[in-house]
Amino acid sequence: MQNLNPYLFVINVVPMQENENYESIAGARAHVWVISSDIESAKLRAIEYNKNFLWDIISFEHEFEIREEQIPSFHEDELRLYQSALQHGIAADYIAYQKHLEKN
Repeated sequence: MQNLNPYLFVINVVPMQENENYESIAGARAHVWVISSDIESAKLRAIEYNKNFLWDIISFEHEFEIREEQIPSFHEDELRLYQSALQHGIAADYIAYQKHLEKN
């Protein structure tokens, strides 16, 4: 049986035109947890996950393989995402920022 590990990616994304938030959201920082056998397959899964939710990836800000001893030190929101990833194989949270409205 393959050994599965948790990976955390912090990814800068922008909404695709088909995304319901396209008109109001300029972009977001996605925290994506993936449970996988290696970082390469975890990264591919994170990319596909974002595409499925209509986000284009601008850049990977961070890519981490998480060690078990690190987990207790995470903020409660990250712990919730980690728990969800353990249950579903992948979980993400998007911290979005709005487009600036032009003043006439």
